[in-house]
Amino acid sequence: MFPGLPTASLTLTHLFSSPFHFTVPCYQRPYSWTTVEAGQLLEDVMAAAGLSGVVEAEEPDYFLGTILLLDGTGGDLPKARDREPRMFEIIDGQQRLVTLAILAAVLRDLGTERWRWGARNRLEQLVAADATAAKQHGARFRIEVSAREQSFLENYVQTRGACLANVDVEALGEAEERLMKVRDHFVRELSALEESERRRLTDYLCDQCHFVVVLTREIDRAHRLFTVLNERGRSLQRNDILKAEVLKGIPEERRPSAIEKWESAARLLGPRFETFFSHVFSIYGRGDTKIIAGVRRTIREVGGPEAFLNDIVAPLSKAYDAVVRAGDVNLNIDPDVRRYLVYLGRLPEGDWAPAAILAMQQYESDPARAMLLLKEIDRLAHLLRILCIGAGKRNRRLADVVQLIKSRAPVQPGEGPFALTRDEVRNVSYHLRSMYRRDAQVCKQLLLRLNDELSRSTTVLDPKDYSVEHVLPQRPGASSEWRRWFADGEEREMCTESLGNLVAVTQKQNDRARNQEFSRKREIYRGGVDDPPVLSITRDAVEANVWRAEEIRAREAKLLGLIRETWQIEVAGMQGTRSDVA
Repeated sequence: MFPGLPTASLTLTHLFSSPFHFTVPCYQRPYSWTTVEAGQLLEDVMAAAGLSGVVEAEEPDYFLGTILLLDGTGGDLPKARDREPRMFEIIDGQQRLVTLAILAAVLRDLGTERWRWGARNRLEQLVAADATAAKQHGARFRIEVSAREQSFLENYVQTRGACLANVDVEALGEAEERLMKVRDHFVRELSALEESERRRLTDYLCDQCHFVVVLTREIDRAHRLFTVLNERGRSLQRNDILKAEVLKGIPEERRPSAIEKWESAARLLGPRFETFFSHVFSIYGRGDTKIIAGVRRTIREVGGPEAFLNDIVAPLSKAYDAVVRAGDVNLNIDPDVRRYLVYLGRLPEGDWAPAAILAMQQYESDPARAMLLLKEIDRLAHLLRILCIGAGKRNRRLADVVQLIKSRAPVQPGEGPFALTRDEVRNVSYHLRSMYRRDAQVCKQLLLRLNDELSRSTTVLDPKDYSVEHVLPQRPGASSEWRRWFADGEEREMCTESLGNLVAVTQKQNDRARNQEFSRKREIYRGGVDDPPVLSITRDAVEANVWRAEEIRAREAKLLGLIRETWQIEVAGMQGTRSDVA
């Protein structure tokens, strides 16, 4: 594929050590990955390392893809024994390399070992530049990006301990905000692991994750290669491979019928067809990251390819279609079933989807059971998000729900796999006191859910269209009305983070509201002709004459009452104390 170019397969340890040092050329776009792409990378590596909670054993290695580097000096790819530092420009692979640098820094800062040995020192060597490179090239870190992003990376990621520092959100540009969100997502997910699991992940990341590195020596050829890699390349079409894998075990005379069943499911799900198989593997107790190997294994376990088509692909693809199209009014399902599927659909589908698919498979034969299951799945999925539990532990909790559904055992609300411990219930209250600070996305999803409870209707909203706004600003001006209304700094901070102080508005409205006085904010929330209707969750602020501690506490009490009623869980407001939480 790359004739005449130096090419090598390198582990992350080799690539992130002497003599390799990297810069991002000025013509490259800024950092653009979100928590979706970065989170998927982390989940994939953890699954390959056997840390997802589902996979039985780790994979021998994990391929991170191809990266393209430019070296204008005309040299070849350095060998492991080379010590002279060299600077390489990243032509293709910036997003992955910067994301991995963030991951290494977060793992380093969450460690508890002493610095002079162990995993923390190993991770620090991946992040920091070699002493010779610092002396010769002025490089402080292994990867350096554009000037403004680099300042953020140094202060809040690459420097020791920086991943745990607070960030002034209002002063960030778009790329810096994405870097911050990826950093904080990694901190949340990895904090949920035991120290021994983080060390295991570190070793796997360093020694068993590898790139194919391609080196070019002149910019024109680098540009041509970049174009091939990103625009002309045709992605692997696994659908045809999967179909061949299934059909090869079916007698010739029955293949036309089997082909029709396969293609019917493929047409029904379209680009979600491969995602569907990942959910199927979760249902059958397998967290396979390799689609083709997973299909082979599942075919063996269910009794052959025809059983796989008839008993799994056909019914579960219809159930999955109902799950993802719940908001379509043309879909003929019970209104309550639709409502819970719409609520779940606002969450990333990785953990809750297998259980919801199974519930929908049982829907035609037992709609009452399916309704109860979806209500309990909705409750558990949302409460686990509020608890900020990591993806691996969420997957394990929902895997127990899958086993209950498969067994067709009786379902008791709030019991069995749907039960929360006493500490978890208390921590839900604790997290709700500062939900936005803990996880802004979960906070937005919660507000949109409460919006539906207030309006007594199911609104098909796209969470991307809305953002969370603090009515009492996080940083009110020194001479503002807010300072007079909230003269006590401790009370002001508590009220600012209270659930009662948060509304959902468009990003445009949020940008206009910022630190405005309440009267002006209220007008902005009402919106203009081009703005969507005011949400029920925001109406209290629109209709209030003043916005003081009394109004915030009253609204918080109302919203917490909705949470108690909706999910049958006792929660306390901001008047509680930290000492009542374990």
